[in-house]
Amino acid sequence: MIKRTLLVGAYDTATHGWTLVECALSNPEMKTNYIEKNGGDGSWDLSTVVTDGIPRYKTRELAATLECSVGTRTERATLISQMINQLDGLEWHIVLPDYPNHYLVGRVHVGVVYNDLAHACVTVSAVVEPWLYKAQATAYSLTAAADERTVTLSNNGRKELVPVLTVTGTVLLKYGTASISLTNAASYQWPTLLLTPGNHTVAYSGSGTLAIAYREAVLR
Repeated sequence: MIKRTLLVGAYDTATHGWTLVECALSNPEMKTNYIEKNGGDGSWDLSTVVTDGIPRYKTRELAATLECSVGTRTERATLISQMINQLDGLEWHIVLPDYPNHYLVGRVHVGVVYNDLAHACVTVSAVVEPWLYKAQATAYSLTAAADERTVTLSNNGRKELVPVLTVTGTVLLKYGTASISLTNAASYQWPTLLLTPGNHTVAYSGSGTLAIAYREAVLR
């Protein structure tokens, strides 16, 4: 039987002898802004007025409980000390057993519940970003030529994003009615190229190479 594990950075709880007995991630909660209508029905919903209609979310909370009955009390005390010194207070990528292909980003705290003669118990908690990021980034590798070509960029997640563009030579990009010329061997982010969920067609031409990379993210 394979132990369920919590992966915090490179720290694998199962490999270190811990059994994951509880693991809960709070639900996503949208940031809202409702203004009551004096003398009128209902409220004005201003939640996305300054974000072009895109909802924003609050941070979430992760709470996990781990137990260990391996070794002596002194050996478990050492195990606890190692976990605290390696993880506590730092920001990590966190992989949950129910979402092995995604990770959270957040600051971790390790708490000691008890360490008696038979076994030990610790808690791992974190305040995390609202998103579950895809472990494998989406990437395209293209060669630009004088004739204009197109590529369809698919964002199958929920979070809008701006990809990283890495070019060699000179590449002209067109997205909708906007265009930009990228030169030199460098990486760029073009704010106009905002990938909301769905498919987006980008035209490119020039002389050189174009690499496009981005990481999709979901709420659940």
